Amino acid sequence: MAIHDRKDLILEILRNHSRFVTVSQLSEKLFASGATIRRDLAELEKSKLIQRTRGGAILLESISTEAPMVLRESRNEMQKQIIATIARDYIKDGMTIFMDSSSTVFTLARNLKPIGNLTVITNNLKITWLLSEQKGVTLICAGGRLKERSMSFYGESTIQFISRINADAAFISAVGFTFESGSSDGSEEECFIKRAYLSNSKDKYLLVDTSKLGKEFMYRTAPISAYTRVITENREINDRLSLLTEK
Repeated sequence: MAIHDRKDLILEILRNHSRFVTVSQLSEKLFASGATIRRDLAELEKSKLIQRTRGGAILLESISTEAPMVLRESRNEMQKQIIATIARDYIKDGMTIFMDSSSTVFTLARNLKPIGNLTVITNNLKITWLLSEQKGVTLICAGGRLKERSMSFYGESTIQFISRINADAAFISAVGFTFESGSSDGSEEECFIKRAYLSNSKDKYLLVDTSKLGKEFMYRTAPISAYTRVITENREINDRLSLLTEK
């Protein structure tokens, strides 16, 4: 089992065990040694997701469905790269684009060269830092209240700022999507930001790997029909989704 997959499972077990679990319980459920579990717990504690206790761990009260950016970046890296390669073809010189705070869209940001004369509006600090070194890119950061876990800005001021700008395209992701209900997120703040991006862009692109297919969360962002394209790493699924999108 991959390390990041095991960490995700540890967090899920904690959520389902009244926020406390012992090392022995985790070892039994995950078929891993106590030493391996303790190493995983140490790394999760560094990420401020848990607090280790004598013989176990407690899930921190502040945890949500949103994992830290550093963990999200390591998930499904190959799939994200495929998605970014496809999405890049929809970005042309001279465009103004919105980019959300997702790790999938961050992968797209890493693949923008040699596209030039771009204006990028984002609420994500990591995308801002990354593109600040790229020539030919004008950066606009939608400020607001900083959420350290995702290194992104949120809040009413962020939404108001986004609402003043017209973009050629928006590139966003989601934590879940279905053919019937569309894209959804576990965070209301995240959902509001994404809706603002979609409302103020001509073309709308949802970038999601197929591990999120069939998962539905509390806050619905948009139906599939609202998007210009939904891009996954799977060609067959992309073809099915294209029958439901606007263009």
